[in-house]
Amino acid sequence: MPRYFFNYRINGVLEKDPEGSELPSDEVALEEAQIAARELLAAKIRVGDLVDGDEFEVTTGDGTVVHTLPLRSVLKLDEHG
Repeated sequence: MPRYFFNYRINGVLEKDPEGSELPSDEVALEEAQIAARELLAAKIRVGDLVDGDEFEVTTGDGTVVHTLPLRSVLKLDEHG
């Protein structure tokens, strides 16, 4: 099973995931990144932190970027509000 790394970019600085996770596919890695993004976003909202620009960069073991996921992309906002 391939290993994926969930690097986190905050304020333009990339914090590398030192361990990664073994997952069956790029799609499952994206789902995991979305779950983690929701958790981080919720924590930032609770304490009033700014989240604009924060993102996950999901890479394979050889450093290939398979997904870039802005935290704000997991927000579901009412189109009328």
